[in-house]
Amino acid sequence: MKLSSSEGSSTRLPQWEMYSSSKHGVRFLLKQAGALPQQVAAPKCQTCHMQQGNHAVRTAWGFLAVRLPMPEDKQWATDRATILQALGVLDPEGNPTPRLEIVKQADVARLTQEDWQKERDKMLATCNQCHSKNFAKAELEKADQMIRETDRLLAEAIRLVAGLYQDGILKKPESYAYPFPDLLTFHDAPTVIEQRLFEMHLKHRMRAFQGAFHANPDYALWYGWSEMVRDLTEIREMAEELRRRAAPR
Repeated sequence: MKLSSSEGSSTRLPQWEMYSSSKHGVRFLLKQAGALPQQVAAPKCQTCHMQQGNHAVRTAWGFLAVRLPMPEDKQWATDRATILQALGVLDPEGNPTPRLEIVKQADVARLTQEDWQKERDKMLATCNQCHSKNFAKAELEKADQMIRETDRLLAEAIRLVAGLYQDGILKKPESYAYPFPDLLTFHDAPTVIEQRLFEMHLKHRMRAFQGAFHANPDYALWYGWSEMVRDLTEIREMAEELRRRAAPR
């Protein structure tokens, strides 16, 4: 099946897999193959992400699905604060850090309700080309809730590793400014448990919420959510084992 150049450049990325195996993607591929008439609705990547013909590819939640202001849900606000601390944009007291200024300059996150709503409204207008506004709003809110649930898992994992630092069981790298694992160390994370946390954050959590927003619940569940549950289980067991080894005999 031949792909146009714009879609073909994305075939190696998980986003393409999420989209192409969703109802949107399947319809587009069937239409491209001639199995569906050309007049049927079949959104492609550019339909949702390049509405104005440019490469901004902005979304309400941004690249890492963290934003300000904090949610009204107290548990979610606590979890998001933990994640923002592990991203290094909030200090242990919840105050902004110099890294937050870098995030602002890079514009990879929506940092006001107005900025978030602007991007959400733009997406709702796009969805409304084929769906009712109520349906589109409800579907996007389901994906919002996926972020909330993944934040619960990730925040617990972060706290487990931070607790190991605090108790002197795991050595905190000197490059970390605060007593939290740094989620932006990527593959430089020095231990197996920190590597697992890195993968949980930047691979499985992203697949969970990106799969949800690409209208692919199967991908969001199996490649995202369920993998995060397994990550957390392994992090719990590793933390317990590290504590057992460190206990006085």
